[in-house]
Amino acid sequence: MIKKRLPTWLGLFALCCVSASYAADTAPLPAGSLIKRLTPEATITAKLAQAFPQYPITAVRPSPIEGLYLVKIGGSDVLVTADGSKFIQGEIFNLTPGGISKWEDPAMVAERKKLLAAVNPKESINFTATGKTKAVVYVFTDVDCGYCRKLNSEMAEYNKLGIEIRYLAFPRAGIPSPSADKLITAWCSKDKQAVLTKVKEGHDVPNITCNNPIAAQFDLGGRIGVNATPALWMPNGEIKLGYLPPQQLAKALGIL
Repeated sequence: MIKKRLPTWLGLFALCCVSASYAADTAPLPAGSLIKRLTPEATITAKLAQAFPQYPITAVRPSPIEGLYLVKIGGSDVLVTADGSKFIQGEIFNLTPGGISKWEDPAMVAERKKLLAAVNPKESINFTATGKTKAVVYVFTDVDCGYCRKLNSEMAEYNKLGIEIRYLAFPRAGIPSPSADKLITAWCSKDKQAVLTKVKEGHDVPNITCNNPIAAQFDLGGRIGVNATPALWMPNGEIKLGYLPPQQLAKALGIL
């Protein structure tokens, strides 16, 4: 079974572990000892690595919130204090005169662009635009979520606006699961678009299997921050979690 991402409740456990493991940090040093001051990045890395040796730490850098560092650990992003004693798991939002928007990590956006360019369109299920293609949007999808089904039911409207939708698989229940089996069946079918639509509409379709990219796409989604479906992977690398109506998506893409 594919490992699940860093759970949301892990923060409570982390605080206990980090505090207990490093209670001696504040003890006075013997007279004459040389004090080697670690950078916040090194301190954070050391403390999280001891608390969670099973999760790789792939990035530590300053966040847009003063005093907190953005750390990528085990495929998840957390905000950590400079002394590495506390962290918060959650998203960062911008407050602007125009409203609230999710803050996107520039490094992650750049990484997503590279990964997006490497996606093989032959491994996605594609619904091409009607007439000229004005934009291509990859959508991580499940078959049993209501808004995934709603998006698919309006496919003709997206396509009429010049938007090509390319589906990538993201079974929220993980692999193996009944949802994953349905996605595998769609990807292994001769008429992939028709079968995917059928299973999203709740029709029973006999399960089939083949050499398929479902597990790789599920892992890719986790790497770029997908934790809900539908998740729209925009051409600029941004991830928009949730359903967007055709007209709203077209505006977000700048084609309307």
